[in-house]
Amino acid sequence: MQKTMKNINLRITAVLLVAAAFFTGCGLNKMVRDYDDGIRYTPKVNPLENHGGVVAVDVDGLVGDGYFHNRAVMEVTPVLTHEGGETPLETTVILRGEQAEVEGVRIARSGTTPFEVSCEIDFDEDFLASELHMDVMIYLDGDRDDAEMLPRVKVADGVINTSQRVDRDEELALAGHGYEQEVVVTKTANIYFDYMRHNLNWRFDLNRDEENKEKIENFKDFLKKGWDIQSVEVNAWASPEGEIAYNEELSEDRASTGKKYWEGIFKGIEKDLDEYEVPEIKVQAKGEDYETFMQELRASDLPEKDAIANVINSELDPLEREKRIKDMTVIYDEIEKILRPLRRAEIVVRAYEPRRTEEEIATLSTTNPEELDANELFYAATLTDDVETKIEIYNAAKEIFPQDYRGFNNAAFFNLQLGNIEEAVRDLEQANELAPNSGHVLNNLGVIAAWEGDTENAKSYYEAAQGHGISTRYNVGNLMILKGEYREATSSYAERTCTHNIALAHLMKGNTQAAMTNLECADETASVAYLNAIIGARRDNSEMLYENLRRAIELDPAYKEEAKIDREFIEYFGVAEFQEIVN
Repeated sequence: MQKTMKNINLRITAVLLVAAAFFTGCGLNKMVRDYDDGIRYTPKVNPLENHGGVVAVDVDGLVGDGYFHNRAVMEVTPVLTHEGGETPLETTVILRGEQAEVEGVRIARSGTTPFEVSCEIDFDEDFLASELHMDVMIYLDGDRDDAEMLPRVKVADGVINTSQRVDRDEELALAGHGYEQEVVVTKTANIYFDYMRHNLNWRFDLNRDEENKEKIENFKDFLKKGWDIQSVEVNAWASPEGEIAYNEELSEDRASTGKKYWEGIFKGIEKDLDEYEVPEIKVQAKGEDYETFMQELRASDLPEKDAIANVINSELDPLEREKRIKDMTVIYDEIEKILRPLRRAEIVVRAYEPRRTEEEIATLSTTNPEELDANELFYAATLTDDVETKIEIYNAAKEIFPQDYRGFNNAAFFNLQLGNIEEAVRDLEQANELAPNSGHVLNNLGVIAAWEGDTENAKSYYEAAQGHGISTRYNVGNLMILKGEYREATSSYAERTCTHNIALAHLMKGNTQAAMTNLECADETASVAYLNAIIGARRDNSEMLYENLRRAIELDPAYKEEAKIDREFIEYFGVAEFQEIVN
């Protein structure tokens, strides 16, 4: 009897195990069968978007009422499929039934249960024409080796790359030529007078001084060059230790003496030079030269100079001040030495230095550039609109003035405009060796770094250039777009309007109207037309889309291939007019 009962129990156990397996299998089979209806995936953005070089995948999942088996486990992995293969994203979300013991999102047997699939992946060009799928593996808790893959589900369509459509319109920095079209040269000379005298005495020691005599001769030689005169002044002073009224009269007499003397010099030159005209002389009697006296006193070696200056300055009454100065001459011989050269009549001549004509400079720059000085040669490059000629002139400057960084920097400036990157890099490296703190060079190195995708180094260069006086705000704005920092970009662009990149920043920030306003006044380019086409697609304005896409392709046929896979236009891929434009 005991044996019979044991056999019955074994049979019952076997039946229960078979039944359990049957019902369990039926549960998973049902989940497999009903998968399409049992779980819904809703992307927060579709198509996906590249911002700052990163594609964010954010998908809301929802498990239906009664769908999930109590012991079931699902592993949900997002995958980007593309022509080059597929790229699983480095995240897996585990969904578990109420009786499963693994870690994961608990899915209720009854009612709906939400979950999220969220991750990021670095952008790759292959993702443009990709699709986001969900790969799901299902199994019973504890039986992962017997897992089954569910049919792959498409969730989103491709990746929009509009944020990275930044034009290469950075502001390059051109070093100045330093050439002055009009140069006024100033020459001065003095004649000196004895104490309380206004007559010209060549036996007076200051007039006999060799240095002063040489200065007068040099002044005469300067006049003999016959340069056009801008102005001539004779200014006369008295020393400040006399009575004010007397000093004013004395300075007037000395001014008259000075004028008479210098007029004689000019008349002598008039005889020696053809077509020389004696200029008008402006005469100014300036009274006592108290200011220069105090400057010379403070610059002197007198040990008591500060005390003397304080004593003199403490006298508010001019008469008392003059008396103090006069008393000091008795005590200190050095004071009289300071006063003596103040008793003078000075002549100041300003004359225009002769310059080559622009035609002469332009011709020499390409025929005999070595005859020009550095500033003339750099100026010559501004006299032509032909970029190749500018580069030729700067290349000549590099050879003739190899220690001047401007030739290398400016040649790079125009080579960058022409897209000759390698040549520009070589020249900028040389310029940076010659002038490592040049804001021009640092800015241009930043532009190259930005074009090479090295945004961090580009930012460092721009900050350094800004510190050396070069405005880099626009260039920084371009970087901010590439980094996905659109509000910062529009802030950097605050001083500018009407460019493609400014419009792009506003569009990425969500201000479509501001984007359109800036595109309306921007120069017509293929990129401007293409961005207008994108705005047309986003506004569901097919006429705006087609018109601008046609214009973009007309200006740059390369946009035809881009538009074919650009998910900005995905809603129009099947439209005949769109197909006619891109094929």
